[in-house]
Amino acid sequence: MDAELSQRHDLTLVSELAASGKGSAWARRLADEAGLPEERIAALDLCIVELVSNIVSYGYRGQPGEIRLDLEFAPGTAVLTITDAGPAFDPLSLPSPVVPASLEEAKVGGYGIHLVRTSANACRYERRNGRNVFTTWFRAG
Repeated sequence: MDAELSQRHDLTLVSELAASGKGSAWARRLADEAGLPEERIAALDLCIVELVSNIVSYGYRGQPGEIRLDLEFAPGTAVLTITDAGPAFDPLSLPSPVVPASLEEAKVGGYGIHLVRTSANACRYERRNGRNVFTTWFRAG
């Protein structure tokens, strides 16, 4: 991205139940100010809520920790990077959920990572300097 055309923002959250809501409100405000279409704002929001909630619940398991959100906007594009120091976990290594044959066979939960994968235009995970770094890309069109 051209540095002159991009806007970069960051937010550090404390690992707590309210973290996903704080990250969601922050990103929605910035995305709206950057002129991202509502459908892309909703996708960005969904990714933050799912990923941050998973980090709080499964990464830090209720223990103190930091979650960093980096959000960059350029014309027609948003890039979200979420970094945490929890145990190594590659969400992209999980298989896609099996579609239940009936409502009775459906289970509650287990669809968050699948929703992230299908909401973003692209996703990448890497373990860098003892941290999980998960990046998602969103195109306006």
